Amino acid sequence: MASDASLSGSTPIRCTSTRHTISVSEDATSSHRAQRYLGNIRRRPSVAAMTAFLSSSPIKNIHNSWNTVSGSARKKVQGRSETINLVSDEYRSPPRRPSAPFVNIGKGLFRHKSRSDGLVDDAEEICYNGDEYNSTSKGKWLQKLTNTFRRDRTSSTGDVDDILISDPFFSPGVFDPLQGADGTTRWHYRGGAAARAAAAAQNEASSSSFGGYRRDMCRPRVPQNDSESGIWVDLHDNSDTEETGSIMIRLDPASVLPAEIFAHCLSFLDAKSLTEAELVCKRWHCTSNSRSMWRNLFGSEFGRASTSPREISQSGGLGYGTLRLDQEWKKMWKARKALQQRWNDGCAAAIYLEGHTDTVYCVQFDERKIITGSRDRTLRVWDIKTLQCVKVIGNPKPSGQTHANQPLTPITRGHTPLATIIPRNSQAAVPVLQSCPELTHQGSVLCLQFDSETLVTGSSDTTVLVWDIRTEYTPIKCLQRHTAGVLDVCFDSHYIVSCSKDTTICLWDRHTGELVRQLSGHRGPVNAVQLRGDLIVSASGDGIAKLWNITSGLCIKEFSSRDRGLACVEFSPDCRYIYAGGNDQSIYQFDATTRELVREFKGHRNLVRSLHLDPLNHRIVSGSYDHSIQVYNTQVGDLMCDFAGWTTSWILSAKVDYRRIVATSQDRRVVLIDFGLGVRDIELLRGYEEREDLDV
Repeated sequence: MASDASLSGSTPIRCTSTRHTISVSEDATSSHRAQRYLGNIRRRPSVAAMTAFLSSSPIKNIHNSWNTVSGSARKKVQGRSETINLVSDEYRSPPRRPSAPFVNIGKGLFRHKSRSDGLVDDAEEICYNGDEYNSTSKGKWLQKLTNTFRRDRTSSTGDVDDILISDPFFSPGVFDPLQGADGTTRWHYRGGAAARAAAAAQNEASSSSFGGYRRDMCRPRVPQNDSESGIWVDLHDNSDTEETGSIMIRLDPASVLPAEIFAHCLSFLDAKSLTEAELVCKRWHCTSNSRSMWRNLFGSEFGRASTSPREISQSGGLGYGTLRLDQEWKKMWKARKALQQRWNDGCAAAIYLEGHTDTVYCVQFDERKIITGSRDRTLRVWDIKTLQCVKVIGNPKPSGQTHANQPLTPITRGHTPLATIIPRNSQAAVPVLQSCPELTHQGSVLCLQFDSETLVTGSSDTTVLVWDIRTEYTPIKCLQRHTAGVLDVCFDSHYIVSCSKDTTICLWDRHTGELVRQLSGHRGPVNAVQLRGDLIVSASGDGIAKLWNITSGLCIKEFSSRDRGLACVEFSPDCRYIYAGGNDQSIYQFDATTRELVREFKGHRNLVRSLHLDPLNHRIVSGSYDHSIQVYNTQVGDLMCDFAGWTTSWILSAKVDYRRIVATSQDRRVVLIDFGLGVRDIELLRGYEEREDLDV
């Protein structure tokens, strides 16, 4: 860099027109050579001529002298300097951001800083070695350069205005001088619509004049924060980019992403959005309508089945179909959605099965059959599809001891049936499967439970019978230890549990039939039991529910009702909650760990006789002596459905699955409350195929 002394011997050229002061060291010879170049141009410069002109020694010296700025003037512009290649018109990116953009007059010889008011302060000076130029009008240097091009183009075309507008290096009217208060001249950069239009025309003319240059090379780059000055305004519409500050790229993800990733993205959509995505195009339709997509959606809304076949048969159907990957998952989702709405509205059909000759005490069902036990000492097996009784097991009472069915009464409260159906020929003669008296019940069948292999029943004759379902319900074991009627039974893969009116609970080995342990502690009849793992919960007429440990045989916790006895109990599959109901017309939900009362369900007007929990759908169903069946939401405790008066007597047992409720009553009827009757594609939710619909 040259020192200050190197500039002292030269005559500076001053221009008091811009904000910055630039001192340029140039000897007299170089200054004279530059003026000679400017004065000798008499024709429109070609690309080669302009390249030679801008690369000539005087212009190079002027450009290179930018690095020789000294003193305070150099400090003012030291924030950042940008080097301009005068031949290629390309910016070379320096290591720091420029303090001010360039004004491309004379191909990058001046710098300026734009302001919103369009005025440029004249507090600083631009000095060139040579004559001093005062800024009157456009300035002598600019006038000389302008007149040079004017003379050349006027002589060639005779149209001054067109030539000036189309000039690629200068656009008249953009820079107008204003007189400052201190007598100095300010430059006003007009940034309005006229200036932008002139600059746009200039750019267009520039792109057409330089035929040898590429369009992207000729299009100037807009300096930062200088869009309002009208200099280098692009013809392209950048309004969206200027407002948002970014460019939004819109691409079809189905065309740019792998199919697996695109399908994974769509898997986060809900059913409504997924249905709308099918309408975008064929590729979107194929992905959105795929079975895997709807299988995931079905599982996210209604749960995924991971239950063993044994548990499926004990809890009715799950509503997941056959659990095969090639199921019609979209149709299944629609059927479950319609079914769920039926539950919310309490809209169901009432189907009455008639055949028993006395009170029906107990019921259990799966997706193929319903098995009921009655006071007439028999078990009946019903086909759940045809609603016909297909088997009678046991020795029925003589017909002279039966009572006529009571007529159904009009329903005065709660939900009314969508339809009332009594299947024909339901009372027709059916085969009766009898066995030796030692292996049949001689009293009322009070309780039962079955899975895919075994049926266990308890009777008022104090016995527990084990039946083999696979061999036409052949009795295989008779368990005897109780001294009073057996009120409830349950079992798992290891144990059979029975409870009795004699206040005891018996634990039996399922495979051998041997008595493992007898639990005592209740002071009243044990009306209900439930088995979960190594825990047993029991409900008694003494008003206490007890939690027992199978290994030790000890009672580890007790849960008391507010008043009087308990008649039924349920244990959640995760062993977290215990539900109990009884004579105080309420249903209690206890925390099995802390023994705290979590929630109390109220709605019945008489003793709550039966409870059944549907944990997958967060429902619990209760049957009462007030002739009603009620459905509660276990998550919030709200009453969902109230089926009052659908039977003419006490409700003694009620079971539930995803689609239906099956209840028994003292009026000898079995009532099937079907929410899926008439729902389209409801049969797809069954857990077996039609060809598997064998003899029940």
